[in-house]
Amino acid sequence: MENAILFAPEIVCLIMGLILFFSTVFNASHPTVYALSIFTGVLALAASIYTLPLSGEPFFPGIYKVDFFSQLIKTALALGFLCVTITCRNPLTFHKSAWAELPFFLLFSTLGMMLMVSATELLTLYVAMELAAYPIYIVVALHRNVATNGESATKYMVQGMAASAISLYGMSFLFGTFGSTYYTDIATQFAQASTQPIFYLGLLLTLSGFFFKLGAFPFHFWAPDTYQTAPHPVITFIATVSKIGAVAILCRLLSLATPQAWDAGHFQTALMWFCILAMTVGNLSALAQKDLKRLLGYSTIAHAGYILLALQTFSQAGFTAAIFYALGYFIMSFACFLVISEIGKKEDLVTIESVSGLYKRAPLMAFTLLLGLFGLIGLPPTVGFVGKWFLFSAALERGQFYLVLVAAINATIGLYYYLMVIRQVYWVEPTTTEIFKPSPLIAVTALATIILVIAMGTFPGTFWAFAEKAASALLS
Repeated sequence: MENAILFAPEIVCLIMGLILFFSTVFNASHPTVYALSIFTGVLALAASIYTLPLSGEPFFPGIYKVDFFSQLIKTALALGFLCVTITCRNPLTFHKSAWAELPFFLLFSTLGMMLMVSATELLTLYVAMELAAYPIYIVVALHRNVATNGESATKYMVQGMAASAISLYGMSFLFGTFGSTYYTDIATQFAQASTQPIFYLGLLLTLSGFFFKLGAFPFHFWAPDTYQTAPHPVITFIATVSKIGAVAILCRLLSLATPQAWDAGHFQTALMWFCILAMTVGNLSALAQKDLKRLLGYSTIAHAGYILLALQTFSQAGFTAAIFYALGYFIMSFACFLVISEIGKKEDLVTIESVSGLYKRAPLMAFTLLLGLFGLIGLPPTVGFVGKWFLFSAALERGQFYLVLVAAINATIGLYYYLMVIRQVYWVEPTTTEIFKPSPLIAVTALATIILVIAMGTFPGTFWAFAEKAASALLS
């Protein structure tokens, strides 16, 4: 019974996933499935919060670990699933015949990410990674307009499978080095293995699959096209929930190389260059974009670089900053995509001109987008400002002044294209007189998002304490 309680969030997702599956088999209406999916999100969130203080190993020793780190991430994943599901009441850009199936696929992808963050054995990690990936490969291609997303969906799937194969190849190197796939065995043999380049090569290749999910260089090519043409609810899920899972796994795997990776030099240097290139490519490419979702796709690449800035420090402060920023980025990004999902229901492609004069047509949505963009810029009093401060501080503690300078220059470049969108929202006259009024549930969700963006930026202490406790559990 104790083991079942440790596994409660996953059990809830599995059972409710089966219920959602059979509801579609028996042709339940979309409103019924929508209500079930909202209930599932609430139930999964409650189960995750309940298990926050618990720790243990519910299965065979060494393959699956429940601790504060894993349960905090699962809580964020459950919250993310709930938030994205709320936007799926009328997912007009999604193929209508599959409306009822969308929550099922999103839930099983969330389940896969929950399994990933607790996995402490490489094969378990790989199976969970595939469970998280394949449902998204399916739904990203189910746009109502087949001609819109055929190429980008194929690019997303092919690159995702290639990154997965590279990860599996890297895992084989790790197995060859340690003779085991268990993290505990890797940790006990780390001292002698840290002198072997093949270990760091294997770890770098293993990270490839999660660089892909994060949208980090050099596995970033899918992001702009997929962001632009995927159905709005699907890309909202990819831009928020999957980013939390990717950061969590990168933290778990990179913690295996602490602190020897910093001393080894070459591995840490590789991550540093990935960080610089992700920030630079993402921000410079975003400058020329006219499509709003494509712009946010390049923005994602840049923010992946900011997160790698903290991770490449291989310090507790760095891991804490990365966890804190991942949670903050989830809220900021969701604020932007909530608005896109609502105002762009009738548009396959949402351009920057689509939000012209939005403050007149939908004041609440305009303010939600404003706060989300302010956060991504890194302006106070949003979580983006505090989050970047923590990321930069972690690197400065390592004496990486010039790397932080590059990051600060990139953040300044990002200021231009975010302000370009804000100008369109507040200083350009609307191209249509249509007034948009969000549903009560969407309005409440938007208000909650606004409060979180400001609360995490104004009173970061509580959230930082959670992230610090998670990092301590990770490194213990």
